[in-house]
Amino acid sequence: MFYRTTAEPLGDHALVIGAGMAGLLAARVLSGFFGRVTVVDRDRLPEGPEPRKGVPQGRHLHSLAVRGSELLEGFFPGLDRELAEAGCPAVDQAWDTITETPAGRLPRFRSGIVMRAVSRELLEWRVRRRLLGDPKVRFVSGHEATGFLYDKSTGQLTGMRTRVRGRPAPGEDQRRDFTADLVVDAGGQSSRTPRWLTELGLEAPRETVVDAGLGYATRWYRVPEGFAEDWKSLAVLPSWPEAPRGGSLRRVEGGLWTVVMIGIGEDDQPPNDAAAFPAFARSLPSPIIADAIEEAEPVSPAYGYRRTANRRRHYEKVTGLPNNLLVLGDAACVMNPSYGQGMTVAAVSASALDGCLRRQQRRRRGTAGLGRRFHRRQARAIAPSWTATVSSDAQWAAGSVEGLGLARRFLHRVSGEVMRLAAEDPEVARTLLEVKNLLEPPRALLRPRVLLPALRRTASRR
Repeated sequence: MFYRTTAEPLGDHALVIGAGMAGLLAARVLSGFFGRVTVVDRDRLPEGPEPRKGVPQGRHLHSLAVRGSELLEGFFPGLDRELAEAGCPAVDQAWDTITETPAGRLPRFRSGIVMRAVSRELLEWRVRRRLLGDPKVRFVSGHEATGFLYDKSTGQLTGMRTRVRGRPAPGEDQRRDFTADLVVDAGGQSSRTPRWLTELGLEAPRETVVDAGLGYATRWYRVPEGFAEDWKSLAVLPSWPEAPRGGSLRRVEGGLWTVVMIGIGEDDQPPNDAAAFPAFARSLPSPIIADAIEEAEPVSPAYGYRRTANRRRHYEKVTGLPNNLLVLGDAACVMNPSYGQGMTVAAVSASALDGCLRRQQRRRRGTAGLGRRFHRRQARAIAPSWTATVSSDAQWAAGSVEGLGLARRFLHRVSGEVMRLAAEDPEVARTLLEVKNLLEPPRALLRPRVLLPALRRTASRR
């Protein structure tokens, strides 16, 4: 459980750039350690659960892994109950989901690994509404961050420069400066912190980029009247390298299905054209999604998205970074959104921030050394998700088995045998789901019960 401390605050004012999930969670944590928190966002924030321009994937399917749900419930007790009351279904990822893998269909059993199926816009609104009720947190919307305020003599930030997007309100200045003891960039993958650091004569972070060339398209459907199937979610996983198409369908609030088609490589990109959407669904290795939507009423166009490269900015390795500058969420590490890790990784980063701030408070250190300590801690916390996602996408980027080195070729064969085991054995399937939901690290798949049979099968097939 996360709670507000009663010790001496670490500072008077913390400033957060970005009102997405990472920024909202950062604000929740900071409100326990600073006298006040200001969240600045370039969008005019809506009054209810509506899509907004600053969330480019807002109209697409979003997943909140079980670990992410647990962390959000700790930050906002009772949030899961609110979502349930809003009509968001609970989905047991083995019992309520049909998952077609290249090795066969995963067994269905009551796993207890349950996710809350919710649209991004509703989840973000519910969290933002909680923060609107906190007297220490305020939102300044329609303001775009344009650069840091910096004291060269101390090497610390003193705040942020912003400008109003669009026409200023009567009596409002076009440009506005915010002073702050701590600046948090949660502005998403378009973060300009690297450029702003360079403009100050400071070191920008090194980047690691892995791009599988994946694109996806989403369309929303109304659940057919009288629908009586025993599932709430469907998934058809692509198979490398021979079947680069896949898709998923999930029931969310409002009696709607969110349906996503994915394709990897230029020749297999899913269509933005609504008329071509059903045909692409029919081209998947399994017909289960195409069959489900055949008689369903579409209630939206097809929305496309192709900005899916994994990009990590290594702030933990930057020397001379101001101690009172923190970068988290997609601004620090964005992962291919098709894996559904983004919101959970943001929650993991917020948890790392909470731990760092508690340590600073216990030692009465203010923000001294905070930046270096947080970025290292965040890097360790998100490493399992980054490694798993990048390993998979690096394989897709190789294009063919011949493009892999010997070690990766062997790993590919063993991974295939693990998937075959999962299609046969509920316990192996459970381990896969636990890793996917960040309840277990990827090394859980190296346990003898999983690895030894996979190695034996790999050797026998050779």
